[in-house]
Amino acid sequence: MILEPKKRNIAYRCPKCGVPTVGLIGKFALHANMLRLRCTCGEESSLDINITGDKKIRLSVPCLFCRQNHNYVVSESIFFDKDSFMLNCPYTGMDISFISDEEGIKKELERTEGELARLLAGLEAEELSDIQPEDMTEEEMLPDPAVYDTLRFVVKDLEAEGKIFCPCGDGSYDLRFVDGGVEVYCERCGGSYKFSATTPAIAEEYLSVDEIRLK
Repeated sequence: MILEPKKRNIAYRCPKCGVPTVGLIGKFALHANMLRLRCTCGEESSLDINITGDKKIRLSVPCLFCRQNHNYVVSESIFFDKDSFMLNCPYTGMDISFISDEEGIKKELERTEGELARLLAGLEAEELSDIQPEDMTEEEMLPDPAVYDTLRFVVKDLEAEGKIFCPCGDGSYDLRFVDGGVEVYCERCGGSYKFSATTPAIAEEYLSVDEIRLK
């Protein structure tokens, strides 16, 4: 019997033109080399995917709302086996990349198209560049995204293993920056747990956590 290699659809919106770019990622091809999904608008926007030394999948995703890429690490089982999941901007909470089957990608792009239109209208902005940040001083710099990257990996790994315990018993989890760290919270009941981590070194101390209990 010939096994069909696992494949996954992935999409992001170019921060320059706002047009979605969709690609199909095969497990065999991903193990062979780094893959790059590039927008055709010519503005050097691309989503990069590669396998880390410990067989995790690292993604570098252009952000619609920040003038930088955000980095994420997920396990192969989550990337290829989970029905669908989104990667969001750690500063705004808005979804910037979508991993699913073809139909799931289509639905998420339609949903976020509406959200983006409402956001622009609410801010009285005519185009994406009107809501993207200008140059910031050192005092205005956003928190280190490496902290969020590490803690997101911790949360998604524990979630895949069923080791996040939530008051509602069946949570849907996400992360956000809060004062003094990063918080994982349940989108259904609001239960939360705070990682008191403000630097990558402190965030890495949570890699040994066996479980998380939200309150």
